Amino acid sequence: MVDQFSGHCLCGAVQFQCSTEPMFQANCHCDDCRRSGGGVYASLAFVDASALEISGDTHAHQHLSDAGNTITKHFCPSCGSQVYTENTKAPDRRGVRVGLIEDASWFEPKANVYASHRLPSTPIDPKIKAFDKMPG
Repeated sequence: MVDQFSGHCLCGAVQFQCSTEPMFQANCHCDDCRRSGGGVYASLAFVDASALEISGDTHAHQHLSDAGNTITKHFCPSCGSQVYTENTKAPDRRGVRVGLIEDASWFEPKANVYASHRLPSTPIDPKIKAFDKMPG
């Protein structure tokens, strides 16, 4: 596991540093995560909000989760890269998009959430727990 990490959006206008190890790592297969990143799922490292430092301006888009929580996706206004996510259910936590991390070789998802929404052609490692929705 890594005890700190950093990264940036595609154009470099938004950069981030995290001074702690992730509390949880997961892949999300929900429709919103797929649409916001343009991939077949989103890989996220969840960290304490106080340990995440963002430099550069972001724009935000809010939507409701299926549980009724407000999700805020922060993205670079220049290149459109989604940088991180907030959820009113866990206001002290941020979900950082793993694809923007400089060296994410340590990333090992512990769960696949919204596995019931995954595209049929997307394989899921049977050793990683899969949940039809968001657990908890």
